[in-house]
Parts: sequence; structure tokens; C-alpha cells
Amino acid sequence: MIRNTFVLLPSVGAKKERVIWESGVRTWDDFISADCVCSMRPDAKSHADVLLEQASGLLDERECGALADMIPKGEHWRMFGDFRDGAKYLDIETDGLSRDALVTLVTVHSKKETVTLTEGIDLTPDALADALEGTDILVTFNGSCFDVPVLRNSFPEVDFDFPQYDLRFASRKVGYRGGLKPLEIDLGITREEDIDGMSGADAVRLWKQWSRHGDRDALDILTEYNRADTVNLETIADTIYERLVREHAGFRW
Repeated sequence: MIRNTFVLLPSVGAKKERVIWESGVRTWDDFISADCVCSMRPDAKSHADVLLEQASGLLDERECGALADMIPKGEHWRMFGDFRDGAKYLDIETDGLSRDALVTLVTVHSKKETVTLTEGIDLTPDALADALEGTDILVTFNGSCFDVPVLRNSFPEVDFDFPQYDLRFASRKVGYRGGLKPLEIDLGITREEDIDGMSGADAVRLWKQWSRHGDRDALDILTEYNRADTVNLETIADTIYERLVREHAGFRW
């Protein structure tokens, strides 16, 4: 998808991008090799060619962060197809909803491993940085509004400057509304019986049972819940990406 993306060009939004596609210019190479594109002035076309050549070089070199800087944040989902193998999926639990809430659990999932870090046990800045090392694109559900800001506040020494594929907003582009759990149901994703139907309020309650009373069973259930929240993001990300390519972009590349 990324080599078919033109929203990184000045004054090109979704509508103009579609006009470019419909004119037969489908890829960066098509654009650069064309004598003219959609009545674009020669000087504007030349500048666009330079930008696309720069973007192509960054993609070839797998410079995900620099490439993301050229693309509007709301369109970072377009990078997922090319950087899927380096994607990491993140979800946190807290003891409240404010940005200064205590982070109780963090799970980071990738194709290689799933790491869960717990407050008071192994959740440290170094451990979190190690779990995020090698991230090309960070996949969350509402993470751009909650998880990442909360983590930045709690762990200012950790780098969270990754391109983000936030499934809350990406799923809205293809017609979904509501939270993570309804989306899982819509997509046919099921959970184990002991965490089925759990909510964020239950997560806070379980943490209090552990932190105040040492209830290990409560911590185990909370950990299972947090890991499910995170691991399930991988299936959702794949599904939403394919629908975005087909429905939002209008073409199956």
C-alpha cells in the first residue's frame, strides 16, 4: 500500500489521491515516470518527484521513523503492510483513567514473543525499553490518546516515538464504532471463559485485590486479560488493514 500512497505530497488529500489513482497513476514509479499528473504544474510535479524518490529510498532502507515523518499521522496505517514483521502490539492496564494514573501492567506482543511487565515486580524503564526495542510500527487500540501518553508520563526516559497504527481510529474508517471488545465480537474473536466479558473496571478491581490483599489469582486473571487485549490486536490489525486497503483506498493492490 505504501508505494501507492500520495498523501505525503503537498496539497494531496484522500480525494486528490483518488483522482491520481483513477488517472492510471497507481504507484510512486508511475508518478515519477509520468510527464504530467492531474494537471499538476511542472514545478510542483518536479518537487513531488523529489519527495517520492526520497520516500522510496527511506522505504528501501527500512527507515520507518523517517518515512512516517513524511506521512500524516492519521495515515500511518498505510505503512503496516510493509512493516508488519516489525510491528509490536501494546496494551496497558492502570488504576484509573487519568494520564497520571498508575500503570499496573504492560504487555508488548510481537511475532517473536509476548512480554508482560507488572508494577512492583518487573515493570521498569529498562525492561519496557527492552520490550519495545526493534519496533517499526506500534499497534494499539486508542493508544495514541491513552496508552502512549500515560506511558510517556510514567516513563519519560523511554522512547515511544514510533509510527502508530491506532485501531480505534483505523477501524472507524471502515465503519466500526465502539470499543475493543465489541470489535472483537464483530470479528469473531473469542476469549477464555474466565476473562470473557471483563471490562476495564474489572481490571482495576483485580489490581486492588492483588495490591491490597496479595490475591495471586486476581493478578493471574488480570495478566491473562491484559495479554488477551494485546495479542488479539494482531488479528484485528490484519483484518482492518485489509479492509482499509479494499474499502478506504478503493483498490486491492
